[in-house]
Amino acid sequence: MQDLTFVLGPDRTGSEVWQHLGAADINIEAACMFPRVEGRVIHVTVNDEDADAAHRTLVEAGLAELDRRPVVIASFVDEPGALGALTQRINDAGVTIYLMYMATGDRVVVGADDLEKVGEVI
Repeated sequence: MQDLTFVLGPDRTGSEVWQHLGAADINIEAACMFPRVEGRVIHVTVNDEDADAAHRTLVEAGLAELDRRPVVIASFVDEPGALGALTQRINDAGVTIYLMYMATGDRVVVGADDLEKVGEVI
């Protein structure tokens, strides 16, 4: 999986991002959008096979790229304390989590300094 991070200018809507990706036949595995001083930051996670096309689509749509990196998506039980237990297991394996947000279904996107260990833990 790949996490693509872009900045959307203050004069643009978030819906256009998802529409561009849909028109390009890109399936979104996970996404989040949050404000910053000017505009919003958008994270979108896609399959490795779709990553180049998704990246190209967002660049052509005029978004400013911030980051692109591999991530894993982990399934977990959606109940109180489950996310804390999952992240504790990752931390106990000596891995530093640098990115985390919820995905579709009962899944979480994890970006870390050692994705192989994250995969072993989850």
